[in-house]
Amino acid sequence: MALFARRGRGIEMLPIEGHDELALVSEGDVEELVDVLATETFEYVEGQEVSVDVARALAAGLSGVTDLEAASDETLVTARSVARIGYMARAAERERLPAARKPNGWMSAGLREAVEASVREELAEPGTESFHHALAEVTVFFVRREPLDVPYDAEEGFRPMWTIPGMGGDFRALLRDRTLAMALEPDGEEPDSSSTQPTEDASFEDLQRVWKYGFLLRAFEEFFQD
Repeated sequence: MALFARRGRGIEMLPIEGHDELALVSEGDVEELVDVLATETFEYVEGQEVSVDVARALAAGLSGVTDLEAASDETLVTARSVARIGYMARAAERERLPAARKPNGWMSAGLREAVEASVREELAEPGTESFHHALAEVTVFFVRREPLDVPYDAEEGFRPMWTIPGMGGDFRALLRDRTLAMALEPDGEEPDSSSTQPTEDASFEDLQRVWKYGFLLRAFEEFFQD
């Protein structure tokens, strides 16, 4: 079972006590949805171009959300690719699911206000080169201020991976690991994060954080487009 935002159609859902916006979804439905969105994510990766500013923002993910002091060329290339996959995963989710395009309550509104205010502050800082430079700095802050996978009932913070409209944080973690496996593992098997070193100097968790950064960068962009 996995937790989802309660807006799916044609999917059997079980309510979560005290959380009307969430529901449990069966493992079979989860696997089907993960497969569909993982495939569509890579269709976006291969078919959608990004602007120079977005590309620069995605490239900033590794240094922003990890504690690596240096990285090899291989790691930098891999991290840019992973950030792009996370970015396109949000694009695919938003395109496929009507619920992902609809704000869902006060927490979503509060997150949007916080992001918009933080970007305005960054844009006022000397040295900020562009909107996406500012947005990247704000996205780094939100990724670094919380654990990789935050439970839906965490008491502090905005919990962006649960608050962004669309699927819940549990599903997004599954989608993250599935798409990372497709990108990093020849056989497509999901690696063990406790033992896998995908590149010379970046851990699997480092790349999970970079994926999350790309996903949130795209999601936060939407606040300025709607």
